[in-house]
Amino acid sequence: MSQSADLARAQQRFARRQRLVRWRSWLPWAIGGALVVLAGLIVWLFYYSSAFAVSGVRVSGADTVPVATIEQAAAAPIGTPLAKVDLRSIADRVRTIPAVADAQVTRAWPSKVVIVVTERVPVVVVTDGSRFELVDATGAAFKTVPDRPAGLPEAKITGTRRDVTIRSVVTVSAALPDTLRSQVGTISAASPDSITLNLSSGVRVVWGSSDDSERKAEVLSVLMKRKASVYDVSAPDLPVTKGEKR
Repeated sequence: MSQSADLARAQQRFARRQRLVRWRSWLPWAIGGALVVLAGLIVWLFYYSSAFAVSGVRVSGADTVPVATIEQAAAAPIGTPLAKVDLRSIADRVRTIPAVADAQVTRAWPSKVVIVVTERVPVVVVTDGSRFELVDATGAAFKTVPDRPAGLPEAKITGTRRDVTIRSVVTVSAALPDTLRSQVGTISAASPDSITLNLSSGVRVVWGSSDDSERKAEVLSVLMKRKASVYDVSAPDLPVTKGEKR
């Protein structure tokens, strides 16, 4: 009787070990299958279901450009799963707005597209006598206004090389110290090499080209300690004054 009981217990232990071995052999496959199912569920949830679909756009950084204009240019695909949205294409479309210098687009889970714009800042206003164009530090004209804005140098551009001349004028304006820039009434330029500053006091500054503008600004600051009606810094190592006043 005791031997039979021992044999039965041994058989039970053997059966348990066999089941454990079989379970351990199947466990990796079971885990792998579960992971595949989970991955498929996640892919479906983010890329194909409406659970994380685009419901709207959030815009920041816009001061002068209407938010509605940005949203229209962005053309964010409302209803499309957020994970599938082409952010680069949206940013490229927003950058086509003339007054926008740059745009960065990100996802805001669960359902928003976030657009951060950098607007162009005018540094010069260019006029042909009938209209005024705002120009930023890159030389890009981005907006036309009916009246001259206060606080910006007015550039009167003539000649055929207009775009190059505008960029040269912007370089010159950027090199001027604030105290001198505030005195500039207009900037005349028939070409990139013939730029003249006309101060509000009636004084003229012959600048020439935009080359060595920082050096020219330094020389002019020293030169203007002597009263004159014309200052010529087109050759900064050989500056000239005319109509000196005592």
